[in-house]
Amino acid sequence: MHNVQTWDALIERLQDVRLKNREMIQAVILGSNLDIPAYFQSKNAPAGIRHIESSPTLSLFQYQRRFGRDNRHIVSGEFLIARTASETMYLVVFVSAPSFWRNGIRPLAESLYPKASCPFLTQNELHELLKDVQSHISPQRIRILEFSSKKRLGSASRKRFQSVREWTDMELESAFAEARERSDWFRSVFFDIVDEKEGRFLSTEIYGKLSKYAHFACNGRLDLFERVLLRKMVKLGADRLKFFSNRDRQTSKAHAAVPLQIEYPQDIFSSKEQAKRLIAAMQKFRHGTCTILHANPYVHLTMVDNKDFSSADLWVLSQEEILLVPQIRSSAVALKRIVNHIFENFREGKISEYKTV
Repeated sequence: MHNVQTWDALIERLQDVRLKNREMIQAVILGSNLDIPAYFQSKNAPAGIRHIESSPTLSLFQYQRRFGRDNRHIVSGEFLIARTASETMYLVVFVSAPSFWRNGIRPLAESLYPKASCPFLTQNELHELLKDVQSHISPQRIRILEFSSKKRLGSASRKRFQSVREWTDMELESAFAEARERSDWFRSVFFDIVDEKEGRFLSTEIYGKLSKYAHFACNGRLDLFERVLLRKMVKLGADRLKFFSNRDRQTSKAHAAVPLQIEYPQDIFSSKEQAKRLIAAMQKFRHGTCTILHANPYVHLTMVDNKDFSSADLWVLSQEEILLVPQIRSSAVALKRIVNHIFENFREGKISEYKTV
């Protein structure tokens, strides 16, 4: 990735990269109102980062991180930050084995909160992105080989969710249909592009992995994945960051809060048990505080993000929606984190503007 001046030149160069054992071309989307490349070159940059070179759109860095008990383990490598068509979205690109992502780049990205954060993808968005890939490679097909997911357990269980990692060999549509039937949410899916000949599937040896946390990896055909997947993920992230922005009372007109709602297709709160489950889930909000103001017959919670002190009120006033009302200070990344927590630990729904009734 050295001496590359433009994004197109980078894609062209990575088309011919020779990967070592378990290495993949990896990219993660980072959303921020901060100039991330400039921040990484400043004196306030996270520890372990060294700037190598920059062009107007690309910046290359070296990163080293110690981890484990007594910092006995070290992971290091290079990554590149690319500016995108959206001023608030950046692509972090690197070529590495899984360990550099798992022990290096992912902890680095998480440590940037609340300055920056990775957008999340819903189950439907994951499905639509992979369907787009499927349509662009036809007559070749996608086969799901592995997935990690969360599965909702029954009401009698002490735990609400079970973490699942499965190896399989399924058609794309079958995998998502089965997940719906089992009340599973995919965290990530690993897939193979195959040819079909005489009823048999023959691997093209092109593999990809897509995560709901806006991380993607592949071992080839980057030009296809960049055009079909990465650009759309950047747009989804930019649209979501814009949707969550300027909703607090400090920045809105007349200092009025701009609420949002999470809608569900059925009356899930017709059962008091579901309200209790929601409250229990929000009490586990990481790096935050949940205060119960009312629990029956309606739900009213106050959520405070302990990282940037954003706050919002959560209400359940009808059987099919959750209302989220930002307060004096409510950053876009904090609202995104609250919604993501609801989706991961309670149930996914449809995010929209609050419709006054």
